[in-house]
Amino acid sequence: MNIAKVSERLMVLTGADSEEIARMRPLVEDACDYVQRRCKIAAPNSAQQRRLEALSAAYAWKLYSLSGDSLSQFIAGDVHLTSSADGGGKAERYWRELLRHSGDLIDDDRFLFGRVMT
Repeated sequence: MNIAKVSERLMVLTGADSEEIARMRPLVEDACDYVQRRCKIAAPNSAQQRRLEALSAAYAWKLYSLSGDSLSQFIAGDVHLTSSADGGGKAERYWRELLRHSGDLIDDDRFLFGRVMT
């Protein structure tokens, strides 16, 4: 998996600058490992590789959003700060959407509850 291409995609998704993306490299590597371990194809072609890199970037974004601050608004006197409280939700939805369309490349990680009948 090409870490540079995954990082470039993550930069687009998060709007982070290259310095911030460099600090996220461990998350990118973890995401690439996660996707690669679940890959169904031993030798993906170039189109499949791009899709796997997109999945890795989406998963890295999800990991990044989980580690982020959930601050949505802070007011102290004349200072008023706001941030998107839904960043994690967007990352999760994007990851799930890509995963839903990538069943041919990667195993889904959802846990299925069932029952045992005797």
